[in-house]
Formats: sequence, structure tokens, C-alpha cells
Amino acid sequence: MLGSLQIIRELKQGNAGNQEYISVVPIPDFSKIYGASIDLHLGRWFCLPKQSRDTHYSFKKEPSNPSQFSFKEYFAEFGGKFILHPGRFVLAITLEWIRLPKNRAAYVTGKSNIGRRGLVIETAPGVHPHFNGCLTLEMANLGEIPLEISPGMKICQLFVHETCECPQPPDSQFASQIKPIFGKNI
Repeated sequence: MLGSLQIIRELKQGNAGNQEYISVVPIPDFSKIYGASIDLHLGRWFCLPKQSRDTHYSFKKEPSNPSQFSFKEYFAEFGGKFILHPGRFVLAITLEWIRLPKNRAAYVTGKSNIGRRGLVIETAPGVHPHFNGCLTLEMANLGEIPLEISPGMKICQLFVHETCECPQPPDSQFASQIKPIFGKNI
């Protein structure tokens, strides 16, 4: 796992255009990188699955009802808010755009002060080498009261580690994403 000094060195190289290093835009405040992670902020796009009358979803077959995956998209201005009610799930996106080179992978984890209030940030935390784009965050309110989340707030942290060199994967539906994607090719 990379420590803060190595993260800062890599960000300086990567944000200067060197494809062999990690890049995060907007560039993080280096004075606030310590330990072994980079704080990431909540973006402005949210996808909230619409409630359904279906009793369950089977992963064994394609849904007969395409509306089973309908969702409502929300956009919140900076200074605005999004209310996540207890028991609800939402996809959101990071403010930061991230690029990982062929020899770096990462994982996302929630901030503990947010988790203690019932907000679970991710259920699929791995970020593979060659990833570039904004991260989609899978968030659920497991608490008892509605939670107000706001674009720009610190929402999660990214831990980066070295990997053996990985070949470039085929194009993905998630490459270079700037909005959360829900219900496609599940």
C-alpha cells in the first residue's frame, strides 16, 4: 500500500501528464494527505432506484419487466443537499476524476465519521488498474433517521497499492464515466 509521501510524489507526476503515475483531478490538497489514503468528495449526480411492486429479483434470468430497473436521476448544486432516507439505496459519484496506471489498483472505503451515523459507502470497493473516470459510490442508509448529504463533502477515502503490471482490459461500459450508472448489464 502506498503511504502519503509516495502518494504525493505519484500525484505530482501523474497530474503533470505522466501516464505511469496516478492522477486525481481536481488535485488534492497535498497538506491534507497523510496516512495511506486520499480523501474523496461527493459529486453532484445521484441515481435513486424507483420503488417496485416486484417481490424479488432473480439473477438467474433477464427481467421480464424492464421497468424493474427504472431509476430517477438527481442533480444537486454545490451548497445543495440530497436526503437519503433509512433503508434506501442510492448511487452517487465522486467529485474527483481518477486515473490509475497499469501497476496500481485501489480500494474505496467510507469515512468512519459517516459510517457511525449509518451511511454505508460502498459494496464493491475495488478499483482496477487502468481505471479512469469518477467513482460510482453505492450508498445505503442503515441508520434510523434521514441523512443529509451534500456535494463537495468528504465522503470516502481511496487506498492505493502496487500491483504486478496488468494488461489493458477491453473497453468497459464504465470507462471515463462522469455520472453514476444504474441497472445496465446487471
